[in-house]
Amino acid sequence: MAEAVILVGLQGSGKTTYFQDHFAGTHEHISRDVQGSAQRESALIQECLRSGRSFVLDDTNTTRAARAPVIHYAKAAGFRISAYFFHTPVRTAIGRNNHRKDKKPIPVPAILRTAKHLEPPTAAEGFDEIQVVMPGEKSRTS
Repeated sequence: MAEAVILVGLQGSGKTTYFQDHFAGTHEHISRDVQGSAQRESALIQECLRSGRSFVLDDTNTTRAARAPVIHYAKAAGFRISAYFFHTPVRTAIGRNNHRKDKKPIPVPAILRTAKHLEPPTAAEGFDEIQVVMPGEKSRTS
């Protein structure tokens, strides 16, 4: 069965590294950082859903409202849907962000704004599985 994985967490929480370590060989990487725009990202999601190709949505995916359309369409396409919630303290995310070598650091006020609006994923949203990833841990099911 094809799988849609939605990564949820602050900038600098380790989402992209987690993708590279756990999903790069089996799932399409979908991210605004990679695709360059929301339109290209959306087009690739739709292409994966049509073709039955597993994917990881690697954005902050901060709110239930932001995640809802992907969950809805993935369910309709028969995908298994998993959330990986990166439960990273704001201070840790800012520290990691400030030492990024792969891309330009995100401004600290943007990380603080994301933290203010962050809604952890819940089963009520339609996820088949929710994993919690803590700094320094692999993951655990919740």
